[in-house]
Amino acid sequence: MAKQRGKKNPQPKQRPRRQPQQPGWHAFWDNLSGTTQHLICAGLLLVIAVSFYAPIHFEGRAIVGSDQVVGKAMTKAQEDYRAETGELPLWNPNTFGGMPAYTIGYETDVWQVDDLVRVLRRFFWPTSHVLILMLGLYALMVFLTENKLAAMLAAVAFAFTTYLPLLLIAGHATKFITLAYAPWLLLAFAYALRKPTLLAGLLFAAALAVNLRAHHIQITYYLAFVMGIWWLAEGIRALRSGEAKRFGVTTGWLALGSVFAILMVAQPYLVLREYNGFSIRGAASAAAPAGAAAGLDWTYAMNWSHTLGELSTLLIADAYGGTGATYWGTKIFTAGPHYVGGVVILLGLLALWRVRRVSVWAFGGTAVLMMAFALGKYFPLLNRLMFEHFPLFRMFRVPETWLSVVALLLAMLAAFGCYYLARKEPDAEAEAAKSKAAYIVSGGLAAGVLLLMLAPGVFFDFEKEGEYEQVAQFIAAQNSVSPSDPRVAQIVENYLSTQRSERVDLFTRDARRTLFFVILAGLLILAYRRGMLPAWVLQMGLVLLVLVDLWGVDRRYFNDRVLVNDSDPTAQIETTDYDQFLIGTRTEAGGKGHFRVLSLDRDAMTDPKPSFHHESIGGNNAAKLRLYQDYIEHILLAGRRINDNALDMMNVAYIISPNPVGNYPPAYIGNNMNVLRNTDAVDRGYFVGQTEVIAEAEATWARLRDEAFDPRTTAILPAPLDGFETTPIDSASTATAQLVSYGPHEIVWQVDTDAPRLFVASEVYYPAGWTASLGEEDVPIHRVNYLLRGVAVPAGQHTLTMRFAPKTEALSIWISGVSTLLVYGGILLLLGLAWQRRRKG
Repeated sequence: MAKQRGKKNPQPKQRPRRQPQQPGWHAFWDNLSGTTQHLICAGLLLVIAVSFYAPIHFEGRAIVGSDQVVGKAMTKAQEDYRAETGELPLWNPNTFGGMPAYTIGYETDVWQVDDLVRVLRRFFWPTSHVLILMLGLYALMVFLTENKLAAMLAAVAFAFTTYLPLLLIAGHATKFITLAYAPWLLLAFAYALRKPTLLAGLLFAAALAVNLRAHHIQITYYLAFVMGIWWLAEGIRALRSGEAKRFGVTTGWLALGSVFAILMVAQPYLVLREYNGFSIRGAASAAAPAGAAAGLDWTYAMNWSHTLGELSTLLIADAYGGTGATYWGTKIFTAGPHYVGGVVILLGLLALWRVRRVSVWAFGGTAVLMMAFALGKYFPLLNRLMFEHFPLFRMFRVPETWLSVVALLLAMLAAFGCYYLARKEPDAEAEAAKSKAAYIVSGGLAAGVLLLMLAPGVFFDFEKEGEYEQVAQFIAAQNSVSPSDPRVAQIVENYLSTQRSERVDLFTRDARRTLFFVILAGLLILAYRRGMLPAWVLQMGLVLLVLVDLWGVDRRYFNDRVLVNDSDPTAQIETTDYDQFLIGTRTEAGGKGHFRVLSLDRDAMTDPKPSFHHESIGGNNAAKLRLYQDYIEHILLAGRRINDNALDMMNVAYIISPNPVGNYPPAYIGNNMNVLRNTDAVDRGYFVGQTEVIAEAEATWARLRDEAFDPRTTAILPAPLDGFETTPIDSASTATAQLVSYGPHEIVWQVDTDAPRLFVASEVYYPAGWTASLGEEDVPIHRVNYLLRGVAVPAGQHTLTMRFAPKTEALSIWISGVSTLLVYGGILLLLGLAWQRRRKG
């Protein structure tokens, strides 16, 4: 028996030289308990996150991104109403003439686990969500690799990829939060793949709901690609290995979890889905060709496409000049690169080559596909096909956003590469193959970067698209000569030569920097493979290299220049002398609901700041109503100047402008800006004596632009009103409308007419929520003048009330509440049963 046992348990083979037998620092990490290792990793991640964002936590500084200022400006009217009533309204009256607040300022009523995190955000932002991201990715990669230090590398690599601090600087909080929750969603998905149970399905539902409730569905849509390709790869593996039944069960639980997640986010997505059908994201313009698909226009959606060459910024930070005046890429502008660093790419390539896992191949394939999507208009063969035919693809803009998930995938692949380097192979041949692969990848990447550094002009021209022509036009105009003048060509060439030289210097500097970190990583790997370092030192060294590399580039952007002493974004919104004049004028007129404002201080239709103080016809929103977008493009701004009728019909009584506009007289002359008066603006509610029926949108726009058209006396209808004809108004007629009260949820007029007439409210038409009543009787709201509301009023005195109370919103709360109770209750019940079984067992 003893002899047999000896055969079954032979003496262990001598360890390779890279792992000496003697105890000491080589075995330090392995001698720690698993719990201690987790605590060390979590503690280090906490220290790293707090250290990077230390100025916020210990110096009283704050990040106030431009989008935060936009958000505060846009939601000010809603916040004022909440301060008065305790209720956040669903309609925002201060932007684009009024629009649903679902995409501006909207809060859910049903509590889920993310609400607990939201409380933490008030005290520890942004480190709260940086830690959530890092711990989530750490947990995901521990689950996939069982290697804690490799998992820590992934957490650092993604949390400090340059794009994430740039999101904070820009104020893109919802995108940042959605990305912070992304690893937890992938972890729930991975758990369901490995352990297909009801509990796994419910956990996936909770994680998906949390990600969706972060309110950046574009990122969740991208994550769906990751999970979809991962699921497909696992399905192929299951079919080949005879595990189709088990995979079918997995798919069933994931499908159930997806359904529950959708139900859990009925609020806010039910009203958002309803609104989408009326917005530029889901409704085609009336000017579009017949049969055109709903959604964004190709040109608009493909702004901020990456060129193939600009993907090099993943490896060389300032390959395209970074940001500002030195940036020479094709995008309109950019805040900075999508930099992940040479060490991350080195480890990722090693994983793709040597780690034989379906998930690794899925992540690599998805990363390549997403890079192709990021090319946008520069790769139309793929992206035009997806845009025209793939579900929801045309709903989103800014193709470079795909690279945010590419960075996540590269961080995960880097963790697999780090894990592969440290794991024990079954035989010497496999160990030799590992060494060879590591040397080839590190050496090959270093050689590639060196080639780029030594001969950048071979691969890049360092000139903006159309830059020569633009500079030539500018110089020619300044000197009143032809752009083809030889002297202009000489000046332009000298200028561009200087610019190219500066751009080449930036490229070379960062190529040298990347080469330095790749060489250091290669030397670390070499020392480990030669037995000079233990595995844990190799891995910690790689983590340190990634951190130092990304930290240094991030500090170019996240520094004292972007940190302010006042964390309130409203501090950046100035209240000017002309604002004070208009606020006083509004008070004298009786308060809100008496006139709107057009500001020409900046861009007439995209400046959000006027909405902070006034009811504005401009604003800043990427999902405005389609009717309003058509109004802007085809009525207000269709000619060489702003159309007078367009201002009149929208109750624009005042124009803020530094210069004279048309024949509008000044009402106030300020220090830098003047306020002009439009005495022809219609009241917020009024009667017309005649109507015209024009069914076609283009003809309606043309008629509304016509100087002969008077919106004060005539209204345009898309179809006749059955059984109703308005009566002309003459000197003997009585037709009055008095505004009684005005709020985002309810508007009340006292109306009096001696004959049946059409009442026109200079309010934006939105049928999915606005209702009207005359006294106690409900009456329909008709669309008039393309985008306004009209009500047929019989003779007599009436109280006309318009209310915004979408039935969909109430239904969404009920659905979310019930499904959330079922999911969280189910999770607690199943965990309780499992704990009880374990206790008894």
